[in-house]
Amino acid sequence: MRKMSQIIFLLPLCLVALSVSSAQIPNAGFETWAFGIPTGWIPDNTPLFTPITQSNDAHSGTSSMQGTTIPFQTVNLPPTAYAEFPISVRYGSLQGFYKFSPVGGDSLEIHAIFYKSSSPIAYTMIFLGGTSSYTQFTAPMTYITSDVPDDAYIELSIFSSGSNANVGSTFKVDDFTFGGATGVQESSISPAIFALAQNYPNPFNPSTNITYQIPTDGMVRLEIYNILGKTLATLVNEEKPAGKFAVTFDGSQFTSGIYFYRIDVIARGGKAYSQTNKMILMK
Repeated sequence: MRKMSQIIFLLPLCLVALSVSSAQIPNAGFETWAFGIPTGWIPDNTPLFTPITQSNDAHSGTSSMQGTTIPFQTVNLPPTAYAEFPISVRYGSLQGFYKFSPVGGDSLEIHAIFYKSSSPIAYTMIFLGGTSSYTQFTAPMTYITSDVPDDAYIELSIFSSGSNANVGSTFKVDDFTFGGATGVQESSISPAIFALAQNYPNPFNPSTNITYQIPTDGMVRLEIYNILGKTLATLVNEEKPAGKFAVTFDGSQFTSGIYFYRIDVIARGGKAYSQTNKMILMK
């Protein structure tokens, strides 16, 4: 269901995409909107629900992007928006300003991936807590190759350590930008929490990227399985140090449909963590 409904909005966005330069985050200040959508971005909005809206509470300019978790039938729908665009510089970080009013311990999740010829070469994932005034964030990019990227993907949503984000959790974001160019490096900052991010892109065909983070060394198992609970692939099954990681799942041998990916971690000291997310293969 996630992102499938946005296909009807792609046509008005195509004209905007033609004007995006290779060194610029599209509509980074969220000043331009059309049909209730921030130009250059694709939200989870549909005619039935609109978790992403325009706000006049801005860090600069006249508007920002606001996202609120809303109830829909039997589930809660966290706000999600993403942008994909060309770049040609090894940027060192993703930066921006945000406000966040969490409910029940929710976090604002922002992650980005840089590609070279459709293969991921750098990524970042950050989880932000509540703040009542605009606060700057900086998410360092971790490079896994020495390539210069040709494409970037940014996504933001609300993350819950439970099975569902909480109704009413609300963020505002504004003035996104990239930090300066960088060489090959690994982030020296250990993540503070366990987390399994939503795969990207989603829906996907035939491959998608999955990022996760662990705050301490531990045994990590990451598996793909179908709606019947049958394990289809094991992407990770080894000891990992504390840090952020990215893996790619190739679904070319599978049919279109809903699949799940699950992480199980047994951390140093015996602490256990598990999380399952849904993804959609659309051929």
